[in-house]
Amino acid sequence: MDAVERLTALQEIRDLIARYAIHYDDKAWEQFAALWAEEAAFSANGVSFDGRESLLAFLTTCLPPGYSGKHMNSPPLVELSPDGATATARTDVVWISQDFENRIVGRYDDRFVKRDGRWLFLRREESTVPFTPGPPPMSETATAVSEKTMRPS
Repeated sequence: MDAVERLTALQEIRDLIARYAIHYDDKAWEQFAALWAEEAAFSANGVSFDGRESLLAFLTTCLPPGYSGKHMNSPPLVELSPDGATATARTDVVWISQDFENRIVGRYDDRFVKRDGRWLFLRREESTVPFTPGPPPMSETATAVSEKTMRPS
């Protein structure tokens, strides 16, 4: 794999990660389904949905029709296999619900496979940060530095 092929693969995978968020948030289920390999799996906090049909049955019914939110993803850290046929990525995510609250803060650990010239999700594992009420337990110095930029509690 030369440098141009590598950069192309990295961008295609970044685009795939972006398409997940956009198609999910838009409830564009046909396009969303096309992002997954047939044997793909989705796992959230230890609960796994194995096979494209199973994961779609779960993911497409998480929210009722008419309710929406937005995924806000960090730039993913993508690593390609030496042969360029598979890849992994780590992406931090915040999901903001329609009441403008951060409902999910977590990370996606992904595995991808390239088939018929297209990158597909092979496995997505979602690990969330547990909710803790109240402000973060910061040191006095950290509080003095950051307090003006933080929402009052």
